[in-house]
Amino acid sequence: MNPGESDYAAIAASMAEALRAGAGTAWAHATLQLRHTGGSVSCTAWSDTRDGLRVDYGPIAERLFERPPAVLEVRLDVSGAYRFTARPDLTAVSPGQLVFDPGFRYPGHPLPGRPRPAGAEPTGAPTDPLVRAEILRLTGEYAAAYTRIKGTPPRWPAGKTEAELAGAEARMGVRLPEDLRALYLVADGDPWETGLLGPYSHDPLDRVVDTYLEGAPGSYGWEDALDDDGVVFETVPFGAVKRLSRNDWWITFGGDRAMNYVAVDVDPAARGHAGQVLEYGRDIYGPLRYVATSITAMLTEVVTALRAGRYEDPGEQYLFAETDLRDAAERSYHEVISEAATLDLPSVVAGLPGRELVQEVYLNDAADVDLAVFAPLPSLRRLSVNRAGAVTASIGGLGALESVRIEATRADLAGLAGHPALWDLGLENVREPLDLEVLRTLPRLTRLDLAGSAVPDLGPIADLPGLRVLGLDAGQVRRLLDLGKPLPRLAALFVAGRTTLPEMAGLRAAFGGDRAGPVTEFSAVLPGRP
Repeated sequence: MNPGESDYAAIAASMAEALRAGAGTAWAHATLQLRHTGGSVSCTAWSDTRDGLRVDYGPIAERLFERPPAVLEVRLDVSGAYRFTARPDLTAVSPGQLVFDPGFRYPGHPLPGRPRPAGAEPTGAPTDPLVRAEILRLTGEYAAAYTRIKGTPPRWPAGKTEAELAGAEARMGVRLPEDLRALYLVADGDPWETGLLGPYSHDPLDRVVDTYLEGAPGSYGWEDALDDDGVVFETVPFGAVKRLSRNDWWITFGGDRAMNYVAVDVDPAARGHAGQVLEYGRDIYGPLRYVATSITAMLTEVVTALRAGRYEDPGEQYLFAETDLRDAAERSYHEVISEAATLDLPSVVAGLPGRELVQEVYLNDAADVDLAVFAPLPSLRRLSVNRAGAVTASIGGLGALESVRIEATRADLAGLAGHPALWDLGLENVREPLDLEVLRTLPRLTRLDLAGSAVPDLGPIADLPGLRVLGLDAGQVRRLLDLGKPLPRLAALFVAGRTTLPEMAGLRAAFGGDRAGPVTEFSAVLPGRP
């Protein structure tokens, strides 16, 4: 009996039974794969006659949560004979995914451990008295206005002491902005959402510390996985916030109680302000949103609105000052241009309002297009061309461009030559042969996806020392290995289409992956016939 066979025997039999029940009729071979991450279970199933099968795997998933994460597979034939495999060393199959370096990050996606900014050391010194006096004045004016409007004072918890603030900062390893410190001296949070910070409320200090220290210190973590798009877009106004997916020194201190969160930034970019307030969360897709220069600025805007009688009193404990803290009009960072073959594309691009702020474009259903048409977009960082005819990749005038994705009948890549910023290139389902020689001239090329494209010569891939993430289809992978050339030291390999555990295990070995952990594999036969 193979190691682990007794542990998995019942699960394997249940998978085979569920697969046979879902395969229907007129099939000879079927495959069921379950990916168990520890927090979720996903399912992929197909047969030799149907590309997708519906399989009831719910009862099996419940049993998997008691086990370590793994990918499980049953390959069944119509006789009832099946082969079961469980591997903890593979990330995903169908499509296949092998991660050799889980610590690798794309540009702008730092790991924890960023150096602490100067001036952010937790010294334990008392709050700046001038700042404290201003926060006391603003919160006092707010409380007076609230009491006048509501007939009762706001319900705020008692404030923290200087010693308690110093203790919290010592645990986090960072000093909070002076005005946030002063706010906590007034009230340890706003659990009843009285409107002191407009649409947001600050959390109790202990929760701020716990949130900061949970997992990696800091806040956010946008698209850090290797199969994410990966490009980090810049917050408006440009130059105020560092263009990062996460930062140890973004400190979440509250939110809107609807899965959107606000953080103070003690590590601003050159044009920013230490203590500026940023928003991220459910409704903020893309770059973080800039809320205000400081806590003081937020309080000032709220109090100013109340002085002018600009507020809404919906009853109960709520009071909504009419501010621009959330409602200020902002140009979206991305643009979608559809049915491009019917448009005068140069005029469309030149006429985009706020085009200097456009950082991402989706171009759909173009005929023949030269990417030089996007030169009027100086901040363009990601360009995705979908279902095009012929694409000429002239991107020399797009100095900020980091990612290009092209799905087209034909693509001329000569215009990519020497681009200084391009690190992500996807060429998907390009039917006419591609010449990859130009890729050798791209100094920052980190990720390349060629799945489904016609590439007669894959040899240049072996000459890309900076390449860390590669996407191919199964046929391309086999051809690349058959070249017998030394391959780049990959952080991840993605294989499009249906893949099996034995195939992916073989690729892990071929690309120099670590030795497998405990692998369970055995054969059995289901009783009876379908």
